[in-house]
Formats: sequence, structure tokens, C-alpha cells
Amino acid sequence: MLSSLLFFIFLGLGLFYLKELMLDPQVYIRPLAPLLFYVSLKDSLALAFILAVVLGLLQDSYALAPFGVHLLSSLILVGVARLARRTFLMKNALSLILAMLVALILQELGVRLILTILGSRDIFLADLSLARGLELLVTALLTPVFFALIRTLERHLGRLGRPRRRQAATW
Repeated sequence: MLSSLLFFIFLGLGLFYLKELMLDPQVYIRPLAPLLFYVSLKDSLALAFILAVVLGLLQDSYALAPFGVHLLSSLILVGVARLARRTFLMKNALSLILAMLVALILQELGVRLILTILGSRDIFLADLSLARGLELLVTALLTPVFFALIRTLERHLGRLGRPRRRQAATW
């Protein structure tokens, strides 16, 4: 579990660096959401919660929002993914896209609700632009691609940690 946790944390750090520091003004995709959704659909719930806490705190330390908002939104995403896992079993791409779109919408509503409760007046209906909706839709549509990339990386890098079989000595 520790090796997969480190793999997903470093992958999350790489995706965060790519999105926030290199592609932010031009690209409307949330790459950490499919990663967290992928890990949440796997068997280990503890791994998903640890990754949600690490990535949520990373986003909180970078954003100007009050501390804990992204952490709670990451936990909302884990909860929706676990519910979708149990409900739909995620066998085809269409159900995966729909579940991811619902999870992203609930995550966005959760963030807006948290900010409204914390005292930011008029934040619930502010910034409801076409770009925000397009960001959610494009991220949901690219989720199967993200899943394939993460699965391929996990498969290929997972072989690197396994010891090679040694043939028995013939003497």
C-alpha cells in the first residue's frame, strides 16, 4: 500500500504542477479530480482518504480560499466515487463520464456552499460562467483517457518495484 500511495502522491504532485504552474491560464481541465476518482474506485478506502487529504491540503496551500475548502471538496469527490462504485460498478465509459460529471458538479456545489457558510456573500451564484461549465464537462469527458493513462503508468511502474526472479543455481 505504501508504494501505491507514494506513486499516486507523486503523480498528483506532477499533475498539480502541470496544471497550476504551467497550463493554468490556457487549459480548462481539472486533472487531480480524475486521479482522485480513480483511486477512490479502487479497493482501498484508506488510500483514497490519504490521497484526498494530501491533494486537498496541497490545493489549499496554493489557493486563496480559506484553508480546508479544497480538502472538504476532495473528500466529497471520494464519497461520490465510492457511492458510484457501489451503485454502477463503472463498467463502461458512459457511466464513468456521467458519474464523474455528477461528482464534479457536487464538488463545485460543495465548495460554493462551504464558502457561503464561511461568510463570503454572493459567492454561491457568482462566477457561473460558460468557462466553468466547460471545465467540468471537458474534465468529465476526458476521464476515460485519464483512467487509461493512470492504469498504464501504474502497470508499467508497478513492474519496476518487483524483484526479478533469479534462477536457481545449478551447482
